[in-house]
Amino acid sequence: MLRGAVGRQQKSVSRSCYLLIFTVGGRRLAVKTDEVGGISSWGGSFPVPSRTPFVTAVVRQDRGVFPVFDLAQLLHVAVQGEQRLCLLAKQPGGAMAICIDEEMPSLHTLDAGSVHPYLKSDVPAAESFTVGFEEVPILSLARLGQA
Repeated sequence: MLRGAVGRQQKSVSRSCYLLIFTVGGRRLAVKTDEVGGISSWGGSFPVPSRTPFVTAVVRQDRGVFPVFDLAQLLHVAVQGEQRLCLLAKQPGGAMAICIDEEMPSLHTLDAGSVHPYLKSDVPAAESFTVGFEEVPILSLARLGQA
């Protein structure tokens, strides 16, 4: 004889989305934490010739040298603050550095249901979420620097 599921509680599985929220030129952006290789102080960059859009410099961090993706140029803004930060973006071919505002990034956990498609094409983002009246794009760091 089979028993029914009467009296059993079904577990609802809530998927979470873990994000790092930061600013570039005062504009709030987000990235998934699993795409971030680290945050450190910005030590300056060195210009190099490049055919990749928005990649015209390299930065030295610890023992590594990383290409710099100029997200501020893409957004048509200037990075703010004197104590700028360096966000290392994980990519299939290795990490890429992004200069961000001096405002300290923060970690946030969202329910995956609050993430929706990003319909604009101003930044390389497929998803976004809303804070008040502001739509915050979730950048796809893996797509940065791709022609």
